[in-house]
Amino acid sequence: MASRVLTILGVAVLAFGVGGLVVNADVTVPGSWGLYVLGGLALHDGLIAPLAMVGGALLARVVPARLRPPVQGGFLVSASLLLVAIPPWTGRGALPGNDSLLPQDYGTNLLIALGVVWALVAVLVAVRAARQPPPPVRASLPAPRGGW
Repeated sequence: MASRVLTILGVAVLAFGVGGLVVNADVTVPGSWGLYVLGGLALHDGLIAPLAMVGGALLARVVPARLRPPVQGGFLVSASLLLVAIPPWTGRGALPGNDSLLPQDYGTNLLIALGVVWALVAVLVAVRAARQPPPPVRASLPAPRGGW
């Protein structure tokens, strides 16, 4: 029931957004938005998703299963940070003569944020590695006693 309500709500919000895009076509340039969306889908499906799958397969081969969750989280947070930081890091949005638009050293700040993320990942991996390993799972269960 909840999924249906949320689906209807999501479709309504999407319709509102597309309607606003089309109604205000003189300002919003729907063709440009369409190209942006299709380009984003192609970039995701053609590059980002395959890289994530290859990275996950390599991670599964290199990192033991019980240490994998913090490392996976570190990669997820790092990818998110990079995605958010690329526009200001490359100077998108800057205007000549207005230094207040992008006032930070975004490359250094990105490296600091990534360093903090991976330091935390290292601590979490060390804590997990220091814990006793879980007891081995028995291959078979003992036969039940008695009957019905």
